[in-house]
This record gives sequence, structure tokens and C-alpha cells, in this order.
Amino acid sequence: MVTATLRIPAGGVRGWVAGLWERVLLLSRRAPKRLRLCESLALGERRFVAVVEFDAARFLVGGTASSLVLLSRLEDVGEHAERAAGKRERETC
Repeated sequence: MVTATLRIPAGGVRGWVAGLWERVLLLSRRAPKRLRLCESLALGERRFVAVVEFDAARFLVGGTASSLVLLSRLEDVGEHAERAAGKRERETC
């Protein structure tokens, strides 16, 4: 059985561990996901409608077993949040 020896420079243990930890963190980071499914609704017989978000853009799509169709582009995420905040302000006044 062959064993590998871990060589750590004398006096630089703290720096070595910090460097190793930085490499572990870099490897564990993932790029943020840009595409996400916000909601979906099954319509039966392998049909559905869904709201899909890509970056800040939102889309309403419909699908069947053999096709996918863009039904509409919806308000962007930021516009939707601003409109909802304005609506809450008007309701409290």
C-alpha cells in the first residue's frame, strides 16, 4: 500500500491552510442560475402553461407532449415589484 505524504512548509502553516481554503471555496462556487421556472399549471393530457424567468425577463409559455409555444412576454421582475409596491402604498392610504 502506497501512502502520499502531505508536505506543509514550516512556519507557513497558516498561509498554506488559508490558500487551501480559498481554493476549496473557488471550486465550490457555482454561477447563479439565470433560468428558473416560477410557476406551472398542468392542464391534463400532457398539456401545461408555465411562467419562466430568464434574468429579469418573464415569459408565459404553453406546452404539449410535442411542442412548446411562447404565449406572451410578461412584465419584467423589477417592473412587477415596483407595481406591487405602488399598489400596496395606494391601499394603505
